[in-house]
Amino acid sequence: MSAILDIGGVFAGYGAGDILKGVDLTVERGTITCLIGPNGAGKSTVLKTVSGLLRPSRGSVVFDGTEINRLTPKARLRLGIVHVPQERSLFPAMTVRDNLLMGGYLVKDSAVVYARMEEAMKAFPICRSRAAEHAGSLSGGEQKQVELARTLILDPTLILLDEPSIGLDPKSRQIVFESIRSLSASGRTILLVEQNARSGLAVSDFGAVLESGRVRLVATGARLLEDPEVARLYLGGGAVPAVASGTRHTETASTEEDY
Repeated sequence: MSAILDIGGVFAGYGAGDILKGVDLTVERGTITCLIGPNGAGKSTVLKTVSGLLRPSRGSVVFDGTEINRLTPKARLRLGIVHVPQERSLFPAMTVRDNLLMGGYLVKDSAVVYARMEEAMKAFPICRSRAAEHAGSLSGGEQKQVELARTLILDPTLILLDEPSIGLDPKSRQIVFESIRSLSASGRTILLVEQNARSGLAVSDFGAVLESGRVRLVATGARLLEDPEVARLYLGGGAVPAVASGTRHTETASTEEDY
């Protein structure tokens, strides 16, 4: 594997002070990496810094070998970085089909847009079966699937997902996580922030623990699920055996110094 994203010594905040205080994180190409940690640790801020919604005051963000600190969010979209925010981002009065088409506003070739929309509908059948309905009539889980499908219109290399399961019922959460696995299987790299840390780590190749604006621990998702201290502090209970977690790697955890 090779790194597609390298965040080095990043400090970033919202005016009053830095939320991120020297974040170091490497994301390997073709993998799912889940950020976990307490509220206020800076997880969503990391995603905003990568997508360009927030510029770091110090440090660097390198995507596919190129530093992108000074690039606008639009320029980063063109590079293949797509950010799916925590808030619902569909246009509720527009049809599902039109919402998908909106995902291709940067693509000049309409034939390419329609071809990608066809692939998105294959990957997310709800988009075909409900194509003519208003997006606002869909359930929360169905809307999230449409949001994920819409990212495919830009043929992304890196997908940033912020709390994709928030507010969803258990069945919808399961469908969303299965969709995330499918996106990964199609070759996309995913950086995920997930309030349901157990589910996030279970679907991920790697996990990183953020605390007080810094990465404190990096390991495979399976290893973090097995770690009793991580379970006590961030997972709300005991550790989960690796076999039950569904993760694909079992390397040992690395400390911040190792990272």
